[in-house]
Amino acid sequence: MVTGLVALLLTQAGCTTSSEYVRGERLRESSLGEKHTDTLRTNVDPSYVASVVVARNTCTEVSTEFSRKRIDTKESPPMGSLILGVAMLGGGLVLMSQSGDSSDEEDDDGLTSALGIGLSAAAIYPLVTALTDKDVRQVEVATGEVEDVRTERCEDRSFTLKTPLQWSVVMGSTQRKGRTGSDGTVALSSLLHEMVAESVTEEASIRQLVAGRGIGFQLEFERTPAATFRLDSRSLPDAYFRRFAEQYRQRLEGDARARFENCELIGKSARESLECYWSQ
Repeated sequence: MVTGLVALLLTQAGCTTSSEYVRGERLRESSLGEKHTDTLRTNVDPSYVASVVVARNTCTEVSTEFSRKRIDTKESPPMGSLILGVAMLGGGLVLMSQSGDSSDEEDDDGLTSALGIGLSAAAIYPLVTALTDKDVRQVEVATGEVEDVRTERCEDRSFTLKTPLQWSVVMGSTQRKGRTGSDGTVALSSLLHEMVAESVTEEASIRQLVAGRGIGFQLEFERTPAATFRLDSRSLPDAYFRRFAEQYRQRLEGDARARFENCELIGKSARESLECYWSQ
């Protein structure tokens, strides 16, 4: 009976072995080449220096070699619990059989039988443990194989296109053309002020400039499409507003002229004088 039970336990909770291939340590890495993608745009900084900015995306294909390993996992019943349970069960059965065959007194037979039953019952726990628990042992085996993994690494950066370029600026009906220096930039501040003086001469437009509204201009480089920007009216020199204010005062008469002259006394600049008068 004990032999049969042991055989049953070994059948139900026998040894099993499984293998799994995993990636090991990195062996070497090499670059397989780069690919650049450029996007060009027109840029004007706060000081009105214009240039063409290149936004470059660089992707590098990388080959990385890893070793291949095999992990062998062996699961087996806890042999300590199995041996203990079988020993206890066998001992209990022996005690119970001896109590039945003995010619000693009844008290001794009853004690032996009780011990045998108790020992057999106590064997249940280690036997159940042998059935339900597993001893797991893993062994790492080097296969000698290599796994090649291809990845792509990308990064973005931007820089000014440093090469002479043709450019064109349009403000209203006024246009200017030219060529950048060897650094690929052109300073537009004074040029834009000249274009404002030529193109913005009507009172309604000058009122907008005095009120703080900028004026738009279009800039185009030979390698980029035309882009629209705005000149801040606060960057215009006061001489531009002074010329207009002097002509404007001459057209005024009576109380209107007196109010304007009073604003000239209050204002610290021709622009402030015009703003004072037009806000009344």
